[in-house]
Amino acid sequence: MNAVIEVSRRASAEPGWRSRACLIALLLVTANQSAAADAELTEMPLEQLMSEAKLRDASIASASRFNQRVSTTPSAVTVITHDDIQQYGWRTVAEVLRSVPGFYLHSDRSYDYLGARGFARPEDYNSRVLLLIDGQRTNDAIYDMAYLGSEQLIDLDLVDRIEVVRGPGSSVYGGNALFGTINIVTRTGQQIDGIEVGTSYSSFDTFYGRATYGKRLDNGADIVASVSGMDSQGPDLRFPEFNAPETNYGRTSDTAFDRNSRLYARLSQDGLSLTAAASQRENGNPGATFGVLFGDPANRQTDSQAYLSVNYTRRVSADSEVSGRLFWGAYSYDGRGVYAGATIDDPPVRNRDRAEANWWGSELKLITAWSARNKLVSGVEYQSNYRQRQWNYDLNPYQSYLDDLRHSDRSGLYAQNDFQWTDSLKISLGARYDKVGTASGELSPRLGLVFRSSEQTGWKLLYGSAFRPANVYEKFYTFPETQIANDQLKPEKLTTWEAGVDHYLGRNTRLAATTYYYRMDQLIEQITDTESGLLKHQNTGNARAQGLELEADQQWDNGARLRLSLDVSKTENAQGEQLSNSPHVVGKLLGSLPLPWMGLRLGTEGQWLSSRKTDAGTDVASYGVVNLTLLRPMAKDGWQFSASLFNLFDKKFADPAAPDVGVPMRSQFEQDGRTFRIKAIHRF
Repeated sequence: MNAVIEVSRRASAEPGWRSRACLIALLLVTANQSAAADAELTEMPLEQLMSEAKLRDASIASASRFNQRVSTTPSAVTVITHDDIQQYGWRTVAEVLRSVPGFYLHSDRSYDYLGARGFARPEDYNSRVLLLIDGQRTNDAIYDMAYLGSEQLIDLDLVDRIEVVRGPGSSVYGGNALFGTINIVTRTGQQIDGIEVGTSYSSFDTFYGRATYGKRLDNGADIVASVSGMDSQGPDLRFPEFNAPETNYGRTSDTAFDRNSRLYARLSQDGLSLTAAASQRENGNPGATFGVLFGDPANRQTDSQAYLSVNYTRRVSADSEVSGRLFWGAYSYDGRGVYAGATIDDPPVRNRDRAEANWWGSELKLITAWSARNKLVSGVEYQSNYRQRQWNYDLNPYQSYLDDLRHSDRSGLYAQNDFQWTDSLKISLGARYDKVGTASGELSPRLGLVFRSSEQTGWKLLYGSAFRPANVYEKFYTFPETQIANDQLKPEKLTTWEAGVDHYLGRNTRLAATTYYYRMDQLIEQITDTESGLLKHQNTGNARAQGLELEADQQWDNGARLRLSLDVSKTENAQGEQLSNSPHVVGKLLGSLPLPWMGLRLGTEGQWLSSRKTDAGTDVASYGVVNLTLLRPMAKDGWQFSASLFNLFDKKFADPAAPDVGVPMRSQFEQDGRTFRIKAIHRF
């Protein structure tokens, strides 16, 4: 471990560190093994090694749209299981992703935002990662946002696993899959096998409840139905930027509330699946973003999501499978703000900022093994965004500032072939062509080499490109004296090169290293327009990064497990300046330990981030937090209990804030101190 820390220190301090750090990392993962261990492993076939290893080499479909083992996938992949979610007490998809190498979070106390490989613009709306639920795209058609916090569409207790594929994924998924593709795979009725009810109580008077039914019937039909909801009063907060008598010296209560409700249902039989999902989240605006009156609980926003999907999969021959999907989706945003009147004697102005989108689409995919060494996946997609409306107005008296109605479509054609050249070398070659609206087409190629130099060591060399088209918010949103539209925005384009190695020391120890370099061109950012002096989304040039991800995973025969990761990155703009909200170093620890009483397990999670710059030019200090969860797993009596402490040592820390013309003096958002949750699940 000391050697890993030394790599991190030198990587941050020395120019030209990338190649040396990569070499050192590769040496680290192949060192310190005994000759006896080598002899034992090399005598095992790979299949036996993987089956006996307690570090699971899971089968996933997210990387290439067909099932394959993680070790042979031409991507850097992490799989989070249902048991992991229960063990570490994670409450949202964002908290799950925070534990994954290469990712980190920031929050403005309205939404949680995901950073990847040193890149997270403070004003980003999670539009540079693609979020799937059972393979269905869920990024909305206004902001292209992946919803990861309490507004997420799926209750975490319904999740079987989350497949996280780091790096560009546009070669099979199209737009927005720049830094990662996240696929939430839901539990089946057979896995649930009855009725589950769950409840929890958390800090800030937070109540949660869920009822789920799941069953596989005698005729083969698989049914899942679930409803859940949460109501939180939220914490009392203090914002130093409002430190004045007229704003209660920055103290606010009853403005950080958070409420959500969710519905999910699926019926599957003989390759046919019908799915419906819906959610609604309403939360406050305690930080008074966009210049609303500080401390007024009427400031709030509501996000609503829904989708319907019909899937059919059929095996047409021994080595070919065809699948199709029809889907419909909806999203709405309703922001309510209270603003000061024109003069001190005028009443407050109540404003509504709204957005609605509806879309439908279809997919067709073919998977075929057209020879003993070739596996081909190909497909076509189409989505019609038949309603994309944004509007803004004042109430009483009514005054309209924006009423913009659009429609657009996107289509894509892709193919990828995996060729097993030799028993130890696989070549993956694919590309996708996309047409989004009236813009010119985008070609996204990918090349991957997966080479196994021995039974215990595998190497990956990867190249890929991805793109993100400007969304309707960036192109068409405008507000008088604040923000203007820009319908001439060009798509962002990302090109990535990476190399990785996985090495097994015995059956229970895995070491891994990945080094990468990427360049983003035509970066879209909201900056002050030189001509108008107003905010405007513009293509600001390029950004580039180089980094190293190190992982160590150990599992003992008694069921204890420890996972360590260290991410080192350097992210710069076209002028060679460090990007804001970009930590140089991120360290993570996950540990799970069985206790000798009642089947209890103790889980611990540690996170450490180095300092980050803000857009205001100041620094947000580095920080580390530790979370603990005591879990009694589901037992024969049908009960599961857990108790969690988050930010165990009550560490004070903050995240960079996006520039806000309504609160120009703010540079950061302070986050929660120590909190708790107790939770129970009963299965009938």
